[in-house]
This record gives sequence, C-alpha cells and structure tokens, in this order.
Amino acid sequence: MLSRVAVSLYILGNRLERTEHLARALRVHAELWLDRARSPNDRFWLRLMELMGWAPADHVSRWQAIELLVGGTTGPSLQALVGEARSAAQSVRPSLSIEVFEQVNALRWRLVEGGWQPGLHGYLRGAELGVQLISGLVDETMMHDEERDFLRLGRFVDRAGATARLVTWKAAELERPGDEAIEWAAALRCCSSFEAYQARLPSPIVASGVVEFLLRDPINPRSARFSAEEALASVRRIDGRDRHGSAQDLLAELAGAVEGVEPGSVAAAPHVLAVEVARLRAAIEESLRGDYFLPGRLAAPMTGDMFGVQPQQQQLR
Repeated sequence: MLSRVAVSLYILGNRLERTEHLARALRVHAELWLDRARSPNDRFWLRLMELMGWAPADHVSRWQAIELLVGGTTGPSLQALVGEARSAAQSVRPSLSIEVFEQVNALRWRLVEGGWQPGLHGYLRGAELGVQLISGLVDETMMHDEERDFLRLGRFVDRAGATARLVTWKAAELERPGDEAIEWAAALRCCSSFEAYQARLPSPIVASGVVEFLLRDPINPRSARFSAEEALASVRRIDGRDRHGSAQDLLAELAGAVEGVEPGSVAAAPHVLAVEVARLRAAIEESLRGDYFLPGRLAAPMTGDMFGVQPQQQQLR
C-alpha cells in the first residue's frame, strides 16, 4: 500500500470520528444549557469550545458558539471536519466500497447545505447517525484488510484520546461546586454510554463509576481502554507477524495507562492523566507518521500537524 493511501484512510476514519463526537457533544450540551441557571459571567459555551479544541476566547454567546462549532473555519467544526473526510475519501476512492463513498459524500452535502437553524437537535442527530452508518458500511461492505485497518486505526486513536480528554476535563470542572450527577450523566451521553452504564451499574451516577466505565471498561466500545486496544489490534494486523513497530508499544502503553488509573486519582488530580494521555497521543501519531505515512528520511524534521503535509508515495512494505 502507498503511504499516501494509508494516511488518507487514517484521516478519513479520524475525521469521521471527530465529526460524530463533536455533533454529540454539542447536542448534549445544548440540551444541558436549557436546564442551567445562568449568570452574566457564565463560561458554559467557552468551556465547551475549548473542550472541542478551539482556542480560548473572552466571550461567546450560545448562538455564536453553535455557529462556530457547526461551520466555523478557525477551529474544529462539523462542516470543516466532514469536508476533510470527504476530501480524504475522494483521494482513495478505489479503496472504498461504493456504499461507503456515497454515504461520506451524502453526509458532507447534508451538513453543508442543510443548515442547523430549522432544528439543531435533528441536524446534530443526523450527523451522528450518518457517521455511524458509514462505520457500519465499512465493516459490512469492505474487505477486512489493511485499508479497513487504517480506517479503524484513525477512528479508535481519536476516540481513545477524546474520551480521556472529556473525562479529565469534566473532573477538573467539577472541582468547583455544581450538580455532579447531571454533569457526569452528560459525560456519559457525550460518549453514547448512558444506557450501557445504567445496565452495567444500576446505581446512582457517581464520579468514580463514570470514570471507571469511560476509561477502564474492557467491553464498552466508547471507553478509552477499549479504543486503545482496538487501535492496537489494527496496528498488529497491519504489521503482521514479522514486524513490531513502535506504535504497538505506545498503544499498549496507552491502554495500560487508562486501565491502571484509579478513579479517585482522576478526581483528585485530573491534569496528571490528561498530560500523560496527551504525551502518548503525540508519540503515537509521531510513530505512525514515521512508520507508515512519510518516508523515514523526512519523518524527523517534520513538526506541527502530522497531516498538514501530503506524504510522498512509497510502499509500506
């Protein structure tokens, strides 16, 4: 496989995962905002935008935040992410089934041309279900080979990092007084894990239970541990029996880091886990870039966003 094909498939999986996560987080927080008692200095929307990867700002209204998160161009937005996913799909069209490509294309036009003003909830739910449909089509209409594995790798690396970031972010926020049950329920809903949590832990929603379920649970498909282990399985299949790249060790380290965390330590010092996950995430992407996405002689000098430069064509093996 050419490295440009591998990186485009990775980007496709990565951007689709980000699209779904952003759509769900925005929908959950828009609903949460309706039930909040607000003050003139409320930073609710600013915190959500920072959580989603936007640069800190001084003030933003509800309407402005939604406009930026849906269609902004200076940070991660639904329309920007799905546009990048479609561009990646176009560049590797022969690697995708017709069903996958058509749905990526349809989702892009639906989000760009539909507009959220007629109904924010329906617009965001459509984005979530659109990505989930594509994920199902990837599994059911594509060969289970390297191409699918690079798609899944992009999806699960991003999901592991996003889930860990959400948990540590919520834990840091709740150092201030507030309704913890509502906030942790929102964290579960942001990860499509509310019903699964209730089925596994039929007890009141408490910080320790949510932290353990979203970080450590081995069978919750939205947990950081599950995602890291799925990404590791993809890399192992890509490498085959005769190769053991550094990405395998780093993904195993990430899975171990979230599996071994104590829920109480996250509540007491959420920044410790946040820093460790961010370090491992950067190291994983650097390793993937060097091993698969760029020629070895160019991997070291490259800085910044690993996907900001188109790789040269080379054979992975």
